[in-house]
Amino acid sequence: MNLEWIKWIFLFLGAYSYASEYHNEFGPDYGTKWLLFVDDNGETHEMNFSVLPLDTRSLLLGDVYFYLYTRQNMENRELLSLPEDGSPIQSKYFNESNDIRVVTHGWMSKETTEWLQSIKNRFIQTADINVITVDWHEISQNPFYPWAALCTRYVGKRTSKLLGTLSDTFNLNNSHIHLIGHSLGAHVMGYVGNFSKQRIQRITARPMFELPMMAENHRLEKSDAQFVDIIHTCAGVYGYKFSHGHADFYPNNGKPCQPGCGGGQNIIEGCSHGRSHQFFLESINSDIPFLAYPCESWDDFAQGKCKSNATPMGYLASPTNWGEFYLHTKNESTFATGE
Repeated sequence: MNLEWIKWIFLFLGAYSYASEYHNEFGPDYGTKWLLFVDDNGETHEMNFSVLPLDTRSLLLGDVYFYLYTRQNMENRELLSLPEDGSPIQSKYFNESNDIRVVTHGWMSKETTEWLQSIKNRFIQTADINVITVDWHEISQNPFYPWAALCTRYVGKRTSKLLGTLSDTFNLNNSHIHLIGHSLGAHVMGYVGNFSKQRIQRITARPMFELPMMAENHRLEKSDAQFVDIIHTCAGVYGYKFSHGHADFYPNNGKPCQPGCGGGQNIIEGCSHGRSHQFFLESINSDIPFLAYPCESWDDFAQGKCKSNATPMGYLASPTNWGEFYLHTKNESTFATGE
């Protein structure tokens, strides 16, 4: 047996041992009627899907804030006020010659959360660009999850209006805009693309939070941007089981338990869910790429049947490589194997 096959066998056994540690201990209703969610601070919340409001207009109890960061104000965010009368946006730091990255959080989170600020900093350290963060914490931190989920449409529409007004103010082209949404924030970005007059260049979802009992038009779809890439790390629990981006990436089969995640069921799920933004952060400027391989299934990949046409996962994902892609990662940073 050659060294290449030995390597693949050990990778497969390692991945399988992690996956086998995860078991649903909460019964058949878990994931369809209710779910436990671990937030950025490690606190656990119960998500109840049994009741959905039909209209969110009477429930909107918060606003959406947009902050701009550049190399000139990396640690001193500038509030971008959206004029309701359609007048130009005023900004001291926005540079219309630079690309735009728009990042947002998910449920029970906020703009100042560590992973979002780390991604913002990494972007600016890597290139001279405009980074806009979408802060909808006044809405997202409401404990009634279905309400927050339905409000993603409102947040997306406000964000789309901001980008449209920026475009009018500075004569921008949407081909230089990349939207990044984590968890429920992925659906926010889907709405941004859906409401935009010009087609957004790219949307990255990490991972797409599943919306039980809600129609397909309430989720991100590949039609929302020229290129939609999705990183699945908690599929079947916090994320969709199926692919619906142009490029869907499944590190370690895309399911819990992700390598390095351990503990009780809800801790494993929260850790696996969070791996997606850790992978994306690392991919921005790491010398070691997350190489993923097109394959029909995880089983075929784990058996070494798919070892050609590798493409990077994460920030450097190629907009011309479409399909389902699989890869292994390590159990701690540096997560990428480069293989």
